[in-house]
Amino acid sequence: MLRGEYHMRKNRLPRAVRVRPQMDPAVFFFSVSFLLGGIAGYFSCCGMGIDAEIRTYLTQYAEVLSSGGSVTAASALSVAAAYYRVPCMVFLCRSFRRAFYWHCGVFLFEGFLLSFAVSSLALALGQVGVLVSLCVFGVRYLFVLPVSLSLALCGRSSAESGSGRRMTRAGRKPETNRLRFIFVYPVILALGVMVELTLVPKLAAFALLHIS
Repeated sequence: MLRGEYHMRKNRLPRAVRVRPQMDPAVFFFSVSFLLGGIAGYFSCCGMGIDAEIRTYLTQYAEVLSSGGSVTAASALSVAAAYYRVPCMVFLCRSFRRAFYWHCGVFLFEGFLLSFAVSSLALALGQVGVLVSLCVFGVRYLFVLPVSLSLALCGRSSAESGSGRRMTRAGRKPETNRLRFIFVYPVILALGVMVELTLVPKLAAFALLHIS
């Protein structure tokens, strides 16, 4: 009798349902904004063209990069600013009222700047410019884009949890974990700065020597 009751109760218990992880729709809109900015940057660069002064500057930049010269304080600060610019903008936009639209604008602007820089190098230096762009911006955005997207999504999740009517102890725990994880991002970006200052010049020199 007891065994029968046990089986009846066991059959009445709801079975655990596996929930497949779904991508946040915001990732799609951020990606589209970045792509639209890239398209606008490309056509803007093609429309403006490259004058002789900019061509000379880009040529000198490629030569300095491929030569692997010593790292100066100015170059280190410039690279650090390039890495921390977008994540800091995304983090600051978290506090705005319409943070989602601000984030879309940040990714649109960054896509424009990236495409304009790559197009300028390609138009000024040809194949050499393409190789330099792949070495510099390819490595840089392997660090910057994931961190920026993660910060933007973390801001959305924290805003949604903060707008709820109830704040339970279980609801605070994931938010605390997310805030703790935010402190890992500067370390990741600092690692990217070190990689660009040490590895990218060697990579560019190797690419220009063996591919171009």
